Amino acid sequence: MLTHKSLLEAYVYAKDKCHPSLIYDIYQANAVLSISTAASAVAFPPLVVGADGIAQTLVTDFATRFTQCRTYYVCDSLPVIKARIAYLPWLVIMREHATASLRIGRGYYHWQLVPHGRQWRVSEMHIRIDHMMLVADVGGDLLTTLQAFLPYPWLPPRVLDAAFRLTADSNPHFSFLHEFTSDQMHWPQPVPTMQT
Repeated sequence: MLTHKSLLEAYVYAKDKCHPSLIYDIYQANAVLSISTAASAVAFPPLVVGADGIAQTLVTDFATRFTQCRTYYVCDSLPVIKARIAYLPWLVIMREHATASLRIGRGYYHWQLVPHGRQWRVSEMHIRIDHMMLVADVGGDLLTTLQAFLPYPWLPPRVLDAAFRLTADSNPHFSFLHEFTSDQMHWPQPVPTMQT
C-alpha cells in the first residue's frame, strides 16, 4: 500500500534509479507537473501533462543528463495536511556526465494527492528549483564524499547542517556548501495555486 511517505520514496527511487515504469504507480494518468526555477544553470519544461510526459521528463530525459543522483527530502517529519504536502524542501546531489561535474541543487516540492483505492496517487506536483550549482569533480570524489555523509532519502535539517558546515569550514574549496544548509531553504508565500 502506498502511503504518503512510501509514495514519495517511490518517486525518488523512480527518478534517481531511472525506472520510468514506476511513474504509473505514483501519478494519475492525467496528472499535472509544473516546474519553476530561479536557477539559470538548469532548464526544464514549465508544464507537463500526463504520466507519460512526466515519466519522460523526470526519469528518461533526466537520466540522459545526470547519473549517480540522490534526491533528499529535508525535513524532520512529512508536512501532510489532508491530501496536500506543501513546501517540502529537497536537496539533490548528482553527476552531470557531459561536464564531469558535480551538480548540487535545492528547492521545494508541492504535492497534491488523491485516493486511489487503498493507496494514493499524485494528481498535481510543483517543483521549485531555487539554486543549482555546477562544481568541477572530474573523478567524482566530491560527489561520493558528500553523499556518504547524508542519510537517504529522508534528511533531517540538523544532519544536513552539521555535515555541510563541518566540510565547508574545514576546507575553503568547499565553502559553497554553506549555500545548501537548511537556513538557505526558502519557504515562499503565498502557496502556489494548484489546478482543480
